[in-house]
Amino acid sequence: MWLAGALIVGSVVAGWIAIGRLAAATQRGMARTEQSLLSARELAADTASSAGELRHVVGVVGEGLSSTADALVATREVSASVRGLLDIASIFDRVEDLTDSLTAAEASIAMVEIDLAEASGSIEEAVPVLDETIDSLQSIPDQLDRSITEVKSSRARIGQQVWLWRVAIVAGGAAFGVILALIAQLRPGGLKDQP
Repeated sequence: MWLAGALIVGSVVAGWIAIGRLAAATQRGMARTEQSLLSARELAADTASSAGELRHVVGVVGEGLSSTADALVATREVSASVRGLLDIASIFDRVEDLTDSLTAAEASIAMVEIDLAEASGSIEEAVPVLDETIDSLQSIPDQLDRSITEVKSSRARIGQQVWLWRVAIVAGGAAFGVILALIAQLRPGGLKDQP
């Protein structure tokens, strides 16, 4: 009987210690998770901010491409007008060389205009996708904030659960002790002290 009682007490003590160590390890893991979530939240907020700045830059580039295209159109028109005037004064050989140079420049400008139009079109197509990406990135910090709050709440509940488990272990040990005492009383030698 004494051996059974010692085993019950040993089991209760071992359970008490094991629950405490398990809870401590779990809380350490959750603290690391919380730190990781905080780092991820900071990174997500920085990424969302950078994406917003990128959206601004893309808008500025798009406006710049439009302005450059307008300037190239105007330059080509001026060149054509100058070439027209030079055709009138084509009695000089040097004028013909200048006219050829202006024609080549106009052709180059026309090619650049095509490239700018394609680039501008690509930017216009990219802007809605970029806006959706920015919206998604901006929602991530809020989601991570909710996760951080849940982890903090779970860490607090672990401490409460430890005490419940420890009370259950002690109560179970006490119940086994009472059963052991009753068995000792009901044994043939255990009733000899009673009248």
